[in-house]
Amino acid sequence: MPTAEFDTLTAAQELRASGISDAQAEAIAAAMRKAVKDHAASRTDVAELRTESRADVAELRTESRADVAELRAESKADIAALRADIYRALWIQGAGIVAVIGSLMVIAGAFSAR
Repeated sequence: MPTAEFDTLTAAQELRASGISDAQAEAIAAAMRKAVKDHAASRTDVAELRTESRADVAELRTESRADVAELRAESKADIAALRADIYRALWIQGAGIVAVIGSLMVIAGAFSAR
């Protein structure tokens, strides 16, 4: 980024020409040079900060995508385990129902044989 230049000699000469004393003209020109220099430095800092921020955002985006992919994989595994548990519970209930019906049929057969 180009740096801003401030011609203190020309500024001091113009201030003297307008009737300001030599000491005041030089002090004003020095203050203006410092202000221009500080402004240019702050613009450079902002540009660097913007570049760093973009890199940080890109890194966070990459990390977030990795986190989301990991959560997705964990969720799929959890859902598969839950599905297996549900099927197991249904088979146990089904076997229980068959056993109860079988027992009731045996009991009903025993009563009807009397």
